[in-house]
Amino acid sequence: MGTYIIDGYNAIHAIPEIEDLLGESLEAARIGLVRLLVVFRDSRKDVDRIFVVFDGRSDGPDEEVAVAEGITAIFTRSSKEADRKILDIINDSNQPESITVVSNDNFIHNNSRSLGARMKNVRDFRRMFK
Repeated sequence: MGTYIIDGYNAIHAIPEIEDLLGESLEAARIGLVRLLVVFRDSRKDVDRIFVVFDGRSDGPDEEVAVAEGITAIFTRSSKEADRKILDIINDSNQPESITVVSNDNFIHNNSRSLGARMKNVRDFRRMFK
């Protein structure tokens, strides 16, 4: 079974139907992304866990929220902390090769790959369940 880590705001801005929801609100776009991740999870028998990491929480510690079965949203205080959180999840794993990170960010790509995770850009991820 595998784990996916989604770079939340990166994905929101790279998936047109989710980015369109920003016109309504940031919260609507986050909810739209989570709904899309539920569809993805339900379409795959090889995915047991999805983390979606959002940056920019202005106060307090990181917050982890179970938003759907098998899907956890993580809110960090800054974009650098979000990048670090993604890498920490990989680094803390006993099986980093079972993790796929979804992002268009080169820093995330390079560092996740060096820790043993697989990478997918957002466009290719979206094509997996269109």
